[in-house]
Amino acid sequence: MSTPSEGSGVRRAALPSWQLEVDRDDAMASHGAIYVGPDGRRVHMVAGSSAALEAAIRPLAAYLDAAGATEHQGEGTPETTGLSAEIRRAVTVLSELLAGHDSLDVLSMLRQYLVPPDLALWSEGGSQTSDSWACAEVVALVVLGRGLPRRSNPPIRTSAIIPDLVHGAARVLYLAALASMESRAEGVKQSASEAAVSDIAWRLRTYETAVRGRQYVSSAERINEATLRRPNADAVWRRVLGFTYTDVLAVRESLVDVLGAKQQVARDCVADTAAAGGAPNADVLEAMHSLLVTPSALYLVTAEQVATHAGLDPEVATRVLDVYSLGPDGRTPLDLVEEFVAGRNPMAGKGVIKAPGHGYLVLPGAVALDEIRRAAETLIAKDPAWVKYGKGRDAAAEVLVSDAFEELVHGRGRIHRQVRYRGTPPAGLAVDLSASSTDARQAESAEADALLVLDGVALCIEVKAGSIRKPSRQGRSTHLRRDLKETVQKAAGQADRLRALITTHHGLWLEDGTWLDLPDIHEVYSVVVTLDDLGPASLDTEALARSGVITQATLPWIVSVHDVLVIAELFDRPEQFLTYLRRRTSRDAALWVTAVDELDIVMWFVAGGFYFEPDPDRLHRDHPGGRPPTAKDRRTYANQGRTVVGTFTDPLDAWFYYREGSSSALVGRPMRDGNEFVRTIIDQMTEQGAPGWWRSGADLDGYSAHAQEDLSKYVLGMLSMSARDGQFHTYATGGTDDSGRWLFIFASGPDTAENREHLSLYLRAKKHQERADRAMAFFLRRDGKPRLTVWMPDPPLPDSALDQLAREMKLVPPDRTPRAVPPHAKPGAQPARRKRSKRRRR
Repeated sequence: MSTPSEGSGVRRAALPSWQLEVDRDDAMASHGAIYVGPDGRRVHMVAGSSAALEAAIRPLAAYLDAAGATEHQGEGTPETTGLSAEIRRAVTVLSELLAGHDSLDVLSMLRQYLVPPDLALWSEGGSQTSDSWACAEVVALVVLGRGLPRRSNPPIRTSAIIPDLVHGAARVLYLAALASMESRAEGVKQSASEAAVSDIAWRLRTYETAVRGRQYVSSAERINEATLRRPNADAVWRRVLGFTYTDVLAVRESLVDVLGAKQQVARDCVADTAAAGGAPNADVLEAMHSLLVTPSALYLVTAEQVATHAGLDPEVATRVLDVYSLGPDGRTPLDLVEEFVAGRNPMAGKGVIKAPGHGYLVLPGAVALDEIRRAAETLIAKDPAWVKYGKGRDAAAEVLVSDAFEELVHGRGRIHRQVRYRGTPPAGLAVDLSASSTDARQAESAEADALLVLDGVALCIEVKAGSIRKPSRQGRSTHLRRDLKETVQKAAGQADRLRALITTHHGLWLEDGTWLDLPDIHEVYSVVVTLDDLGPASLDTEALARSGVITQATLPWIVSVHDVLVIAELFDRPEQFLTYLRRRTSRDAALWVTAVDELDIVMWFVAGGFYFEPDPDRLHRDHPGGRPPTAKDRRTYANQGRTVVGTFTDPLDAWFYYREGSSSALVGRPMRDGNEFVRTIIDQMTEQGAPGWWRSGADLDGYSAHAQEDLSKYVLGMLSMSARDGQFHTYATGGTDDSGRWLFIFASGPDTAENREHLSLYLRAKKHQERADRAMAFFLRRDGKPRLTVWMPDPPLPDSALDQLAREMKLVPPDRTPRAVPPHAKPGAQPARRKRSKRRRR
């Protein structure tokens, strides 16, 4: 998906310390760079292509520019002349370029210049500021401020000024980025909490200023159909707005059809004459003139034309077009551009220009699916019916999200919807909420939107359909804090309350007095899903924590409904989703990652990235089963540095664009690579529904490509040994992350009761000695497929009998286990000498 456009005019020399390190995957490229600042701090940049990496670098250069880096203190820069003067200068340049030219033809040519006829010709990773439709919006604001003048003896052809207009508009985008940074610089002078909110506001404002096309068409349609196509919504829309959601779609489709027909007639007229070889007549000359000189004739429609095609009353069509259009309103070009630079884009959600006396000029993004609800609900929110309307919309969003999470686990989980339970003791009263409670009814009722339970994992899901208001999206910190409290903070608190109850009591008292028993849950995650796209505001978990919006020690996953729907289509394997969820809620990811789009992180993960070495001291404290951390471990962790994630979504975009018909390039679904042998093990567990299949599958999926290859080599070597000598052999490996410490034991050899018993005892003793939270044994057939799995998910507890068993089996304690990867699997007769391979991630 789209990412913010970067500032223009920044010299590469501004970043002399950049060191580019390129790392390519066979399936898709992953490029990286490292910047070491004067204070030794390291900033990593990653992106899916070299062009995307360069695009990710530019905002950092612009930030250094705004901070007053000496390389940027030349004549004519905003630092020396003042931001206001630069804005006036940019508007003057654009106005002078436009003098004498037809405003509507200019905007039509900008459309032809910036928008490719086939999205197979475009990629976000290769785009620059001057490729952004935001540039055309800046020009639109200038011509609106000039009153949309028509042609008046232009000095040169209109097409000749288009590149210069784009360059001048890109300068305005750069100034808008500087203005946003300037606002942030003021905000960070306040308290730590206010500074954090200012940081989020700055990112959100920059995102809103420059990002267009935030949602894939198919996903946006699914969201709108679920939340807007309701009887109550139709009644409210009709009474407050004078039209319904169905009417909006009819107008949108008519715009496409009417304009498409006009353009096709003109092209066919010219093509037919060229094929016949005769001299062009007046109709052909007019068609050629429309295509090449006055293209606005092909992009202008009237409300009557739209109404006739859609079968609507002209008044209804006019009302729809007026909501999603902008016309001259008396403000000057400078007024409108200053609003844009200040984060208050007058063109936001307006993809149509209302030209009095001429009709409506249709621009890209006209009546965009991801803007339909936002624009309409801004008006409906002022009506008394808003409360009832909002409740219906919220319930519809909850159903949509619950269905999406069922898709993510392929329908294998048990999902409880709208769970009403006893969750909060009254003030000043202690209430027992355990399974043996006799006074649970005294606790106050609470509600969870959804609770997904699967294979020892619980997801506490809260859906917030409330909107982030326009002032918040414009970067106003006070409004943003209030909105984040009403959405993210409230939902995170509700999800965490449920998480804490399940973690503590392994069950819930439902409102009707029954006990929901959840005895086997060992991983619990909080998930906050927002109907509105929060962009970078939901991704900067570290700033959300500093601001006090997130107060929980266990971090939630904050994600939009749109992105959940996309992820559900992208991930074809349930274990990949759990791997991603574990990493996404890791405190290390919150500390080290900066991004503007959840889907960029998702695609980085698909490409084999999105892994950070966890804090070794925290892991050893929380899961004290392994070797104590060394000074080298601590250095590795500290030297990771913050990672800025650039564009990774080009393969995802291409897949969606092809499926949605906007690209002619046949592209398949992007897939996360995996070792064939490891995938076979996971598939066998999944198909059989073996206990522990989801958690163990995610553990194996989390191994790096190299580690999976090593694991495959050692296990296949073990199978070969058993085939040669007919003996029982084992191989052990494991690791630790925030989800706990795990252990795998692979075994091969004759399938006897004695060997099965030995494997079970070995797994139990080794798990106890390692103090692992979970352990899985695979007894493999000759073809490498599991004939038996043994799953032990219970957390470690003191057990003298198991201590004795480990000593009898001569198992090496974890703090004495060599770190080297074993050269081969050891025979089963000597389990005490089993070595664990160092676990690496991908």
